[in-house]
Amino acid sequence: MLEQKGYKAHQSPSGQRNCSFNLLRKLSSASVRALAVTVLFGSTWTFAQTLTTIYNMGRNPNDGADPERGIIFDKDGNIFGMDSIGGSSQNHGTIFKLVRPSDPDGQWEETILHQFTGAPDGHTPESTLVLTSTGKLVGTTSRGGDHDMGTAFIAFPKESDDDPWGGKIVYSFGSFFGDAINPNTGLLFAQGKFFGATIGGGTKNRGTVYQLTPSADGSVPWAEKVLYSFKPAGDAAFPAGELVMDKSGNLYGVTTQGGRHNLGAIYQLSPPAAPGGDWTETVIHSFDGFNGTLPGGRLVFDADGALVGTTDGGGSGREGVVYKLAPPVNPGDPWTQTVLFTFLGGVGGGGPETGVTIDKKGRIFGAASGGGAGGPDFGGVIFRLDPPAVEGGEWKETVLHHFGGPDGFRPVAPPVLRDDGIYGTTMLGGDFGTGTIFVITR
Repeated sequence: MLEQKGYKAHQSPSGQRNCSFNLLRKLSSASVRALAVTVLFGSTWTFAQTLTTIYNMGRNPNDGADPERGIIFDKDGNIFGMDSIGGSSQNHGTIFKLVRPSDPDGQWEETILHQFTGAPDGHTPESTLVLTSTGKLVGTTSRGGDHDMGTAFIAFPKESDDDPWGGKIVYSFGSFFGDAINPNTGLLFAQGKFFGATIGGGTKNRGTVYQLTPSADGSVPWAEKVLYSFKPAGDAAFPAGELVMDKSGNLYGVTTQGGRHNLGAIYQLSPPAAPGGDWTETVIHSFDGFNGTLPGGRLVFDADGALVGTTDGGGSGREGVVYKLAPPVNPGDPWTQTVLFTFLGGVGGGGPETGVTIDKKGRIFGAASGGGAGGPDFGGVIFRLDPPAVEGGEWKETVLHHFGGPDGFRPVAPPVLRDDGIYGTTMLGGDFGTGTIFVITR
């Protein structure tokens, strides 16, 4: 494997990833500019799809590398995202925009909106951006800032053509003992606030869930509050995915460690009954290896209100699972976990560490960072799971694309479903070995 399985996002990115870039450059073809690969495989995975690389990171000077946390779209279909490394000579990452071509056969054009410098603006952004209703971008960096423990920032368009985007640091993490540090997941905007999780910090340095409240007058810093600090001895530990919120205001997330077996957990964080009170955390599921281990990425709700997610390892094939966790019928009863699909590596992929996307038909789309047609440690796959035709039946996997290097390598973000295709990113591969943005169409 190119990374230690299940811990990629927790390690220092520079040396390990640069080594991987050199490997992928050998696999890449510098002549490929808008790669289209049609894949047709037999057996369980028979399905014809076309992948087109719409942008190769590294095409422009000062481009970033490793767009690992995925992309978002504005109302015009333009793409925004972040590279966790690269950019300026300081190699601290970028914020980028890809403008959709007016001609369907045209080329997407990239603009680098910001190159991170470390202090005071942060570096190593490992989160998905949030696009506000007023066109501003909100995100986090896992390092840098006033204390080199990460930042939260807001970026916004400016009127000047010479300097079209500006930004502010709205919070520097690590500002006091027990503060949240090293935010490694995206933010959730709900109830007029931003909620997030950090892999470090808290009273026991096992991670936190925090809240950022924007200032009414637009001033900075924003008000930050640690809602919960994870504890030793059976608690969840080290968050590794974005938060989701239910209709009652409860937050849910996953941790790579902790729980009853210290193999990862899913937690619920419930708001206080009265304003100003403490939030209450409950571990609602502990992974045991057989039902998965090293859960990562975001959770999503299905049509029945169950949580659906992925694990990077575990399951009968030890290559990860897609699972759902159904809420109890009666308050106080346990949640019920069901493994929907078990990965075996090889052609079907392995290591789905990023969470999934569910469409209106109840089909599940995701990315597995390993496996594929090239073998268990190859470039990963984009997959679709179709629900069983009858209750209690098996979910069926369809591999939509097998990555091999020139077309991208190691997809580690959930696919984005749009009317014109399935969009996503790879952290490596492409023309320059430093990642790609792609679309899959049928």
